[in-house]
Amino acid sequence: MIFIRKLHKWLTLLIGAQLIVWLVTGTIISFIDQVEVSGNETRRSVTDQESTDLAKVLYPSHQLSITPDQIDSIALTKILQRPVYLIGQGSETMLFDATTGSELRIDKHLVEAIARKSYRGDGEITDSELMELGSDEVRDFAGPIWRINIEDDLATRVYVSPEDGRVLAHRNSRWKVVDFLLMLHFMDYAREDSFNNWQIIIVGFGTLWIAISGVLLVLFSFGRSDFLWLPGFRSGGARVSSKVGSENNEAQSYNLDSALSYYSSLSQHGVRLSSNCDGSGSCGLCKVQYTSDPPPDTAVDREWINTSDLADGFRLGCQHKPCSNDVIVIPDMAFQQSLQSAVVVSSQWLTPLLKEISIRADAPVQFRPGDHLEFQIPAFDIDVDQLAVPSSYVNVWRGLGLSKRLVHAGTNTVARTYSIAVAPNGEASSDLKFTVRFAPPPDGLEVQPGIGSTYMCSLQAGDSVTFRGPGGDFLLHESDREKILIGGGAGMAPLKSMAVHLLSNLQWEGKLRFWYGARNQQEILYRDSFEKFAADHQNFEWQVALSDANDDNSWTGKRGFIHESIFENLLKHHESLGDCEFYICGPPMMLAATREMLSKLGVAESLIRFDDFGN
Repeated sequence: MIFIRKLHKWLTLLIGAQLIVWLVTGTIISFIDQVEVSGNETRRSVTDQESTDLAKVLYPSHQLSITPDQIDSIALTKILQRPVYLIGQGSETMLFDATTGSELRIDKHLVEAIARKSYRGDGEITDSELMELGSDEVRDFAGPIWRINIEDDLATRVYVSPEDGRVLAHRNSRWKVVDFLLMLHFMDYAREDSFNNWQIIIVGFGTLWIAISGVLLVLFSFGRSDFLWLPGFRSGGARVSSKVGSENNEAQSYNLDSALSYYSSLSQHGVRLSSNCDGSGSCGLCKVQYTSDPPPDTAVDREWINTSDLADGFRLGCQHKPCSNDVIVIPDMAFQQSLQSAVVVSSQWLTPLLKEISIRADAPVQFRPGDHLEFQIPAFDIDVDQLAVPSSYVNVWRGLGLSKRLVHAGTNTVARTYSIAVAPNGEASSDLKFTVRFAPPPDGLEVQPGIGSTYMCSLQAGDSVTFRGPGGDFLLHESDREKILIGGGAGMAPLKSMAVHLLSNLQWEGKLRFWYGARNQQEILYRDSFEKFAADHQNFEWQVALSDANDDNSWTGKRGFIHESIFENLLKHHESLGDCEFYICGPPMMLAATREMLSKLGVAESLIRFDDFGN
């Protein structure tokens, strides 16, 4: 399904861009006077011209200066109200005056007279030209063509056939604009004057694929466990015995449903693997480890688990079903039956969309740098004013187009994970901090913002929260290798915990670099703290790259996307990348680009650790 999901995403982007082109070009065309575009405003109609009685033709056709056996066809027409014989000779045409019998040639003077007679505006003819290769303004006429230019407000151009003097078309500047817009609108890049072209056919089939794949993605997002609440519904799977344990919990046998994934079947026994996507494979949190004989890895496994961990038996619990005699190891947090409680100590906005939440747990929490807590998100009905956005950020929030009330309905709580943004204080700590980015709906979509971020950002001092944890596998490894932290946005939280732990708690003397990406100076988190760390610790490097600060003349630091900046200023010149460990956390696009960049540099996957919680 990974391939279908990615193809669906990119096709939607490409075809969505074409839909915007259709909308914009169609709107512009509708505002342009179509009479002016057609050229009919300056073109004299047949009824406007003087009539000629062709029955009064005097010169007999059989007396023309051409032998009858050379004539393939003969027709009587008129040019400038003058009766004319039109003689066909294969692919060529000859004209004769039907009154005198003399041969008639379509020369410059005649075509200008024809154009002047056809034109009813105030302009004057400036010049005329016989175009031997034809013109793209009269694409349905092949071969040479006369173009007569008229100086008027529309820059009118009259096109006349050199064969029979017919006025083929009137064109003008408005027509040129609309012709270009129609090319974009109908994707007629080959200029065939038809929307029935291969480009639009491809888009049509692409749109059909988007619809079909969208339905498939919705259907495959459901599992049997989603329907177990229905009366009388059973999964239909056989029961198998699998052993499940953790670091601090001895493995024991569970009678599991073989038709469900480990994520779903374990939840029936009160063993809950972490997930922000409810087991749909889009967050990568529900990792389990097979102690032996792991099943073949899936495309979803490979998306979230590096090669070395796959070789060690790690898989996603939502992607694999229990089998007899399986022995798996899961995180300790999955066995926690009871929830822990905490009170919110403070809640403050650090940037227009990112908030720092400080809590004090009822009991001390023992955690490691990089660990997260799994907060329980109940149903809520929140007034936007409860988010307490400072007046300095109001303009940003007005542009989000949020409704007055933010609602999450339902009887069941959902779980969302957030990394701890402080370093461990001794063996345990009661006061913890988290950086939570409010997740607004995508532009143009009238949907609710992120459930977890809405709830967390609405918390105020004195509120109570419940959580499970700590847990997670985005952890520091004990080694002497140079450590390079790369982050952006709310990805600051676990990286800050790691950096402070190394420098303050461990007094680590190895090389530590922290490269952080933000859009502008206003969004640089904990800037003063890290600048002080850099001044106090010679082994610590703190660098920031701004991606959207072209107009900020006060910024003298790095500019551009963080993965591009660290490549240009550090990694491409680094002499020993194989001796470095990389820790990455941030928005999905930043994370993907950074991993791809490190892969191209030849950095082993075992030296790259990342986390984005599927956000």
